[in-house]
Amino acid sequence: MIELIALAGLLVAGVACAMVIGFVFFVFKVLLWTVFLPFRLLFKLLWIPVGLVTGAVGLAASAAVLPILLMVGGMIALIALVASIVAVLIPAIPFVLLGLVIWAFVRRQPVTIVQ
Repeated sequence: MIELIALAGLLVAGVACAMVIGFVFFVFKVLLWTVFLPFRLLFKLLWIPVGLVTGAVGLAASAAVLPILLMVGGMIALIALVASIVAVLIPAIPFVLLGLVIWAFVRRQPVTIVQ
């Protein structure tokens, strides 16, 4: 039982050390955030024109590629439609053949007229 109490004490001491180290890093982070905030704001303001130009170029490129993508998508949809129809009809082939065989046996033969 003493061992468990000692283990719990070590665990509490480890958590306390982690809290102290975490608090020190938190204070360091707040300090750096406060010092570098004006620079961050300045760089973000300077980045606005670059972002707008990049967005405009991306918009123009996507507008040029959109018809090609729509044609390819339509062709893929058409191929998928044909494939799904074939996938539905293939299991019916044995039944269709059986029906044709039965029809071949039970149909009336054409009558020939002999003179």
